Amino acid sequence: MKSILSYWLLLAASTHAQVQIESLPEPGIQPQVAMTSAGVVHLVYLKGDPKGCDIRHSTRRVDGGAWSAPITVNSERRSAIAAGTIRGAQIALGKDGSVQVIWNGSTSDKSGKMTQAPLLHAKLLPGAKEFTTQQNLMGNTTALDGGASIAANEKGHVAIVWHAAPAGETGESARLVWARYSADDGGTFSAPVPLNPTQSGVCACCSLRAHLAADDTLSVLYRAATTPTERGMTLITQKAGRSTLTKLDEWRVAMCPMSSASLTPSSANLRAAWENDGQIVTGILGDTASIKKIGPKNAKHPSLAQNSKGQTLITSVTGSGWNKAGGLHWELLDAQGRVTESGDGDKLPVWSYTAAYSRPDGSFVILH
Repeated sequence: MKSILSYWLLLAASTHAQVQIESLPEPGIQPQVAMTSAGVVHLVYLKGDPKGCDIRHSTRRVDGGAWSAPITVNSERRSAIAAGTIRGAQIALGKDGSVQVIWNGSTSDKSGKMTQAPLLHAKLLPGAKEFTTQQNLMGNTTALDGGASIAANEKGHVAIVWHAAPAGETGESARLVWARYSADDGGTFSAPVPLNPTQSGVCACCSLRAHLAADDTLSVLYRAATTPTERGMTLITQKAGRSTLTKLDEWRVAMCPMSSASLTPSSANLRAAWENDGQIVTGILGDTASIKKIGPKNAKHPSLAQNSKGQTLITSVTGSGWNKAGGLHWELLDAQGRVTESGDGDKLPVWSYTAAYSRPDGSFVILH
């Protein structure tokens, strides 16, 4: 069985010297990856009905080989959401490689009645064979919509970040970015605290992205909506309980673009990628001169990966829309952020995007 799977993956792979394109271990969408310092790639993706699906988890060595037999993350069947593209599972690795997963829950309860969407979390401890029972972390916030994010570090500190309205309030202008923190590797979490209490307004159906540094500095990239036509990206940097907000760009449009973003650490900085008016923007956070648009003018849902040479791979989805499939596109940047190569792949499934990681030899793997 193992040799058959390896042969199937070989057939599905691209032969590009620098970038290899592979299918997931089983039919699924919206892959996310994280890699341990020991060279193990952790993969999560969604499988099943987009309105109520399951989250699957698998691993492999970073230098290749077959994926492990997938296991299900969610303890309640079909409790994840794929419709809309931006509400699926996000993964982070904590202490000793613990696997932390967050996702927007289904709005249907066991009886089939519509309920408020829960914000769900589960983890896989080192050596364990199954994930913990999922728990709802919405607290007293309400109107969950765009996708949440999770970040962790080796100290066992975990941050879960999402946007929602305070209890008793409604509307996009009332939304805030919230965080809950754990000091015991996701065992228990603090009460929700707003990260932008003086600047409400978040694009309701856009996801955000978080990163937790080794010194516990939390960085959050989100799409603000301080006015009905404001859709620019904002960076929140929080350290020692104090938040700093930095506006990254302008996008004036009276709609919700249903967008996602990506963050990945470079040697000492964070490289980010997001969408602006149908094109991918990328740059080193804190270096405004490095921020620029790249690639085609109909791209969404960027994903970042970096290799030991300082090169960055940015994948995106071109031509996608509501219930409309798009195609794979990628750009390769050198250590100075200049585009050196680009390419296209097959059409992706509806509601999906790609994930990528680098191998020890500097090549990249794109998963779809």
